[in-house]
Amino acid sequence: MSDKSQNNRKKAKDEEQFENELKKLKLSAEFGATFSEEEKPNNAEETEAGFLERMREFEESMNNPDESEIREALGFPKFPKVSDLNDDQVKTALELARISLRSKKIELDVIYPTPDREIYRFITEELMKHKTGMAGAGGMTMHFIYEEFYPNPVGDIKEDLTDTLHFLCRGYKAHLPWRIANNVKLHGKKVSEEIFRAHLDQHRQIFKGMSFIGVDSIETDVSAKKAHAKAQFRFYLDNSSGQPGEVSADAEFFFDQKYDNYCLTRLVIGYFGIK
Repeated sequence: MSDKSQNNRKKAKDEEQFENELKKLKLSAEFGATFSEEEKPNNAEETEAGFLERMREFEESMNNPDESEIREALGFPKFPKVSDLNDDQVKTALELARISLRSKKIELDVIYPTPDREIYRFITEELMKHKTGMAGAGGMTMHFIYEEFYPNPVGDIKEDLTDTLHFLCRGYKAHLPWRIANNVKLHGKKVSEEIFRAHLDQHRQIFKGMSFIGVDSIETDVSAKKAHAKAQFRFYLDNSSGQPGEVSADAEFFFDQKYDNYCLTRLVIGYFGIK
């Protein structure tokens, strides 16, 4: 069979699959019908020739990424406007929009809880206009991250704050978050990031009888250039401390904005003598 015939058959199959998804989308929007994507097991072992072909496709795509828009790759689908759908219809339409993207090896990752209505709006109004790039090359899936388009500084700060307290209290985190300023205020002086990390690591090594319990509350105040957060957290001290038992303490974090991130510039935990 010629390459042309194979390509035509593959194209017809892809078009048929996408037409079916559009029909599902229309039914969902008009009648509220729901659908779910079934997992298709693939137990076949990849041959060496197949692997080499995928690598060739990948290398060619790196040198010549696809400049067409995602909506073009999907056949210019006519998704219902988000304003025309109720909440149940939005949920179904979002699922089908994701299925359509997956059919072309494209995924949208969302880090923090975001309403389905907003994610559907983003996909149909914004993501569709982006280039397909290397999606599908060599079987590769291209991942877009919603927060790269709409940063969530409050979510980032809460995550960094929790990770830092996990680290200090010997929780599951074995390292500090990376969003730390080049210069940090410590005991009234400006010190380098390296010195600050070493100071906190030393604290962690000294208090080996400590175990992290959890963060009970977090309050954040985020502005255009700076951010501030307070947290209450708990940890447990074993017999090596001389005063075993559960302890509740307060922590205060200060951040400066650098590009799209808020970097830690000062940490105050009175119970640990960190100021």
